[in-house]
Amino acid sequence: MSSVNLALREILNFLFLPFRSFSPWVALIIISFLTGLLILAIYKFVSDQRGLKATKDKIKAYLLELRLFSDDFSVSLKAQGQLLLWNLKYFLQALRPLAVIIIPLFFLLSHLNLWFAWEPLTSGETTIVKIKLKENVNPLTFEATLESTAGYEVETPPLRIENEREICWRIRAIKPGKYEMKILLDGQRESKELVVGRHSLVRLSSIRPSSGFLEQLLAPGEKPLSSSFLDKIEIKYPPRRFIFLGLKMHWLVAYFILSIVAGLILKKPLKVEI
Repeated sequence: MSSVNLALREILNFLFLPFRSFSPWVALIIISFLTGLLILAIYKFVSDQRGLKATKDKIKAYLLELRLFSDDFSVSLKAQGQLLLWNLKYFLQALRPLAVIIIPLFFLLSHLNLWFAWEPLTSGETTIVKIKLKENVNPLTFEATLESTAGYEVETPPLRIENEREICWRIRAIKPGKYEMKILLDGQRESKELVVGRHSLVRLSSIRPSSGFLEQLLAPGEKPLSSSFLDKIEIKYPPRRFIFLGLKMHWLVAYFILSIVAGLILKKPLKVEI
């Protein structure tokens, strides 16, 4: 899992490198266009293109029959039944390529979330750093220290929440840069990446996860934790919102709309039957 995440991180780092000083919209439009292209390529390769076209022709034929013989109850009823059957066949034909597409798409989305979901802290801004302990580890008796650096200042002593198995600190960003926060946990050292400074486009890892497969899949930004008693380390970054015509939207909404538009534009030149 770590090798897959590393490969995707490097690919996206290379892809977005020329656009880091531009608006995040530029990178989002480009990756949405490429996603639409990738989905069409997979769909064309995996699906039965001739079968899909024949099924769609049948559906169109029965729709036309319904319109032409709308005053004939028996013919209309038969046409409606055939429409249901052919629509079901179309759904089953589309299911296989969709099942193949969703696997790489899920991996891609978890990495794109690192680029578009949050904004870095600005100088003077405060936020919460949180560690979550694993089952049967009591935060009240657990030693934890977060060290300050030149880039940020720890403003509060550790707040321990026993029911949630959490230990939290409030920090204040001081100057722009990328920092490695040092946390001393019962004699062991762990670290967490922190980014300060207003950047147009930067990869932000909100969570450093444990070594579980699902945890690494959902939070692929950093290497998994080596500690046997630590579940995750989390930084609360401010969320990024994309604004279009005065409307604020989550990046996923903009991404899916742009990907669908790209797919619709490209399907005819690429001769893909959907």
